[in-house]
Amino acid sequence: MNSRRANRNTVGQNKKRILIFLLSLILIAAVGIGSYLLIAPPPETAPPATASVKQEAFAGKSYSGFQVEPKEVPEETAPAEGTVEDTREETPEEEVVEEPAEKPVTENEVVVITPEEPVEAPEKDLSLMIANAKTHVYTLYTDLEQGSGFLFNEQGDILTNAHVVKGASYVTLKNSDGQEFNGHVIGISETEDIALVRVKELAGKQPMPMASADPQVGTNVVAIGSPEDQANTATEGEVTATGASFSDTFEYVNMIESTAILKKGSSGGPLIDTENEQILGINSIILEDSPGIGYAIPIHTVVGQLNEWVSNPIEYEEEDVVLPDVKDAYFDEELLGSFIQSYYELIVYSLNEPELTYYHAYLLPGSEGETEGVKRVIERTDANKVYNINEVQIMNVEIGEEESTIEATAEYMYHDKATNETFSETETTVFTVVIDEYGDYQIKSMVTK
Repeated sequence: MNSRRANRNTVGQNKKRILIFLLSLILIAAVGIGSYLLIAPPPETAPPATASVKQEAFAGKSYSGFQVEPKEVPEETAPAEGTVEDTREETPEEEVVEEPAEKPVTENEVVVITPEEPVEAPEKDLSLMIANAKTHVYTLYTDLEQGSGFLFNEQGDILTNAHVVKGASYVTLKNSDGQEFNGHVIGISETEDIALVRVKELAGKQPMPMASADPQVGTNVVAIGSPEDQANTATEGEVTATGASFSDTFEYVNMIESTAILKKGSSGGPLIDTENEQILGINSIILEDSPGIGYAIPIHTVVGQLNEWVSNPIEYEEEDVVLPDVKDAYFDEELLGSFIQSYYELIVYSLNEPELTYYHAYLLPGSEGETEGVKRVIERTDANKVYNINEVQIMNVEIGEEESTIEATAEYMYHDKATNETFSETETTVFTVVIDEYGDYQIKSMVTK
């Protein structure tokens, strides 16, 4: 029995050693595996739920700078070449509430305004003189000189200086609208610096009124002509003396002296009284030592001689008549725009003083334009209203063979004395313009747009 117990003890000890050995192996293996897990890279895992939501929120939004796709982009990835677009949603900014803009003035709308000063009627000034006189003043060309002249009577006779046409082989004339005419001298003085040139195409046209006496010193005047071939150039001044006399190639007696400056090419143009708009004289000379002073021949002193030439004109043999080629009547965009501008300038004077009807000269007699033009002035005229033109804009010009159309927008300003309010009225009109038998632009019709 003692022997069997010893064996059992030996077997038990062996089993115990084996168990301890196995446990040691397991422990060593566990430590090795743990160490491996600590140093080895973790397996790829899905992004957290929050990252997925954030990426989904950016997907498909357009911004400047780059493009975010609806998938994860690995870090440190080089951007593709070329232009890319930022698609991030902009951070909302604080909303800015803007004040509503002032309502613009539209065509044919009357708006009450509050200017610092009431509207003042325009005074009779240089613009009125030019607008009214331009259809009566002409630029003269000869083979020797360039000068000026103006319509003297209804026979189509143009008054100018003798020195402008003396010795010339031919005379051509051009009006303010660019129409050219041939003329011939029917009278010229050897002693006084005056001459008459007849233009048959101008027969029937009404001249401006002419003075029958010398003006008073201090009278405001305008000299109109074509100095240096610049048509309808005007200079303002006042009469400083009368009765001046000079002797040169011609005898200049009882001349009107004024501060309206004259230049070469002004010779033969009219000197006009700005108050009553009568022609006072024929601009004729300047003195070299006094270039700021001009001298005009009083027209009332030469009317007798002029009328004698009208009754007994110089006759020419057919072979002595030289008729250069002249340009036919034509439309010009700049001239048409200037024509409509001048028309509006005259309208204002008639609205404030109904007896001033200068604008009639811009309307084709017997046409729809004449009827409508007069109607518009009558409808606007009110003794309680004082008018002025704030602005005229030429919007469009279409040139045709027989007629042209001009679209213009005009802003009238007027003060109503009855209510003490000031108004702005905008009007857009399409004008149809033709050229009449005298070569002048005329309004055939006008339609409010």
